[in-house]
Amino acid sequence: MAERLSWIIKNGDLEAVQRNINESNVNKMIDGRYPIHYAADYGHTDVIEYLINKGADVNVTDVHGITALLAAVFEGHKDVVVLLLSKGARRDTTAPDGRSILDCTSEDDIKQILATNNCSI
Repeated sequence: MAERLSWIIKNGDLEAVQRNINESNVNKMIDGRYPIHYAADYGHTDVIEYLINKGADVNVTDVHGITALLAAVFEGHKDVVVLLLSKGARRDTTAPDGRSILDCTSEDDIKQILATNNCSI
């Protein structure tokens, strides 16, 4: 079931996510990550919005210490970065290797969004 759930989230199938995610499992770890991490990795803003509405913790860290915001920054998903910041993602997030969130992207538009939102340098 867990493998199927992560697959559904990665594919961005919102209807399937809605059938399979609820308040009791929205913050349940799947293979070292949470549903919100998988959705952030793949840029699925609609799935992230749904997960947050079901009670997903925007600032939860995976087994590597990565938040959904950091995952979105790493993957270059600008819309996800904007969404997570608007939903209360911590702005002082750092990468597991100690880099600031601004140092985790080479994309100028994401750096601008992070800087505009007072993310740590």
